[in-house]
Amino acid sequence: MAKKGRTKERGTDRLVRYFTEGIKNRPIADTVGMEVETSFVRMEEMPGSNGNGYFLPKRPRPITIDQSQEIFRRFIKEYFWWKITKTKGELITEISDDEGNKLLYELGRQNIEISSSPQSLSEVADYMDNLHGKLIHGAVGWAKPDGMNLEFNREPILDTDEELLVIPDERDATWLELDGRPALEILARTSAVQFTISVPPWSAIECLNRLGEKIGSFLKDYPQEEYWRRYIKESKANYHPLRYGGPLFFDSIEDYCRKLIKHDVVVGSKLVPYNQVKDLDIPLYLRSIWWYFRLRRYGNTLCIEVRPFGNWGIVEFQDQLDFVMSILPKA
Repeated sequence: MAKKGRTKERGTDRLVRYFTEGIKNRPIADTVGMEVETSFVRMEEMPGSNGNGYFLPKRPRPITIDQSQEIFRRFIKEYFWWKITKTKGELITEISDDEGNKLLYELGRQNIEISSSPQSLSEVADYMDNLHGKLIHGAVGWAKPDGMNLEFNREPILDTDEELLVIPDERDATWLELDGRPALEILARTSAVQFTISVPPWSAIECLNRLGEKIGSFLKDYPQEEYWRRYIKESKANYHPLRYGGPLFFDSIEDYCRKLIKHDVVVGSKLVPYNQVKDLDIPLYLRSIWWYFRLRRYGNTLCIEVRPFGNWGIVEFQDQLDFVMSILPKA
């Protein structure tokens, strides 16, 4: 039994090294990155009236793939320093600028994600507000001359029965084969806000545990919870139930890694036990385990990704970030 235990412990070594070796001892929130997903809709007149002479309210319909492509094209035209950086056939799937900011699809044809480059804690929310404002301005602006009433959805879930899934890259195609279209379609309707906050290795676990203690406060305004639970349950992959959400408390980085390797690795379109995978793509593996709060590495910086926020449209990004920072230890 002792020999088996030592073998299992060695299985975490590559992950522990990944999270610790060469990491700089940066203060908490020395840099902060953000991701914001936004669903775009066109407001259409509903036919007929309610019987009392009043027209029925307009209904939101998700934009088409051609319309979302036009958003990318018009954005590049207006902000000429942005360039196409990824395509799939004739489909634009990502545009970027020289500072590392990106616009890309997030599963749904109507759902465009902004990924910001790392910024200082005091500037990142305003920085994202500016990027998000440019996206909204570009989308709404080009549509008006064509008589299209285009808006962004002001709730984290887009209520529609339409099929939304768009597969912009090889990774998404792998998930489509692994999960099946009905399960993956569930996630195409959600729009989230995420923060990636730098932490020193010595405080990473304390930060994770503090966030875990407050999970109830996060989930009370996070309707995606139900959708993620449905996805895990309905996927053909037969995921471990804790692949989403995950454990909330850890004793150490080693303990964090021991809990990670309970989850299989996506190899091709199959799930393979962790200890059977020799050449592990660690960043891809970590992205495929959807814990509320998870460790990520970018260069020589260790970060915590804070995931359970919805994009409510009217909620200030600064308020969401302030809530996170009120939980974490002071830098």
